[in-house]
Amino acid sequence: MKINYPERIPMANTPTPIQKLETLSRELGIEFYAKRDDMTGMELSGNKVRKLEFLMAEAMQKGADTVVTCGGVQSNHCRATAAACVKLGLKCHLILRTRTPKPPYDGNHLLDYLFGADFTYMDKPEYYEKEEGGFEEVLEGIRAKGGKPFYIPVGGSVAMGSWGYVKAFEEITGQLDAMGIKKAHLVVSTGSGGTHSGLILGRALTKRTEFRITGVIVCDDIEYFQGQNRKILGDAVKLFNLPPEIEHEKIDLIDGYIGPGYALPYPELMETIKMAALKEAIILDPVYTGKAFHGLIMEIRKGKFPKESPVVFIHTGGAFGLFPQKDVFEF
Repeated sequence: MKINYPERIPMANTPTPIQKLETLSRELGIEFYAKRDDMTGMELSGNKVRKLEFLMAEAMQKGADTVVTCGGVQSNHCRATAAACVKLGLKCHLILRTRTPKPPYDGNHLLDYLFGADFTYMDKPEYYEKEEGGFEEVLEGIRAKGGKPFYIPVGGSVAMGSWGYVKAFEEITGQLDAMGIKKAHLVVSTGSGGTHSGLILGRALTKRTEFRITGVIVCDDIEYFQGQNRKILGDAVKLFNLPPEIEHEKIDLIDGYIGPGYALPYPELMETIKMAALKEAIILDPVYTGKAFHGLIMEIRKGKFPKESPVVFIHTGGAFGLFPQKDVFEF
């Protein structure tokens, strides 16, 4: 069926390729592929730029001159938003959750500075308290100076942003069809829910139920992401007048690979990141893709994925987040 998409501003280099992971396919005894959304461009923005194509179009429609968003100090989404603002001639204000009053210039945060973003730093308690109100104090401060802010919640994980991965789902299934693969298991990291929800929405709208979609969570827990994904799907149904049954789509999640906490590495994870680089020349980060890939590999080895169905890992980028944690590696 033809999908009626909201307005978008094309910024990503798409379609990104699907590549077979030959070495790991042989070692794991399963057809194993990677959808290389780390190659979308926009300064290695990975999955974030797909969401921003729709969110930035909404910002422009509403006459904004400043885009405000939030996340951890090494947020891929924040860095991608700052880059998108440069491309479109908008100002960018980032609200960053940090343990130190002024974190070092490293990884994503170095690029935030290079892209000319403005900053508000908050410790974790203040950040979570003010996030509930949409950081209205920050928005008011921008308005007081004559600005017109447009706020994007963490990760761009809202109904509008999810359209980026509706479009990606169509792209993926079209590529797999061309490769002669009619059934597959798509696996993605789940850190704020928007990418996973978009894939589920894409499957529902295209009725391609032969594709299973699973998120490997990298923070919080399964109960949280059941609620978060359900909310995004419900909002999409209401805002875009979609079939109401979409709100009740099945949400598959895998837990157990977060380690000590969000963005906190652990030895087995770092070994998997090294392994992916050594065997497939794929760069993963310790926040999102590394934990999801590690969880996927472990689950395949446990026999949780049927051997007769190809697995496609959606590589959502984030390589810059690797560099601030370089001291954790052992060589």
